[in-house]
Amino acid sequence: MGMQQTARNEAARLTELAAEFTGWRIGRGGSGHWWAVRGNELVRTPDVEDLRVRLRRLTASRRGA
Repeated sequence: MGMQQTARNEAARLTELAAEFTGWRIGRGGSGHWWAVRGNELVRTPDVEDLRVRLRRLTASRRGA
């Protein structure tokens, strides 16, 4: 996969995550780790799907679900 395609895929993932988890700032660092920040909460992981699972748990626990 070319560099441009990789960048497009990551941009699409960022867009999806930002839409799903409003209130979180989401990105991917130079180390390759995906991260999300909301207030004093920080989630950092090398796997984007792990990030999604962890954010769902945090969001659900905040709602009291």
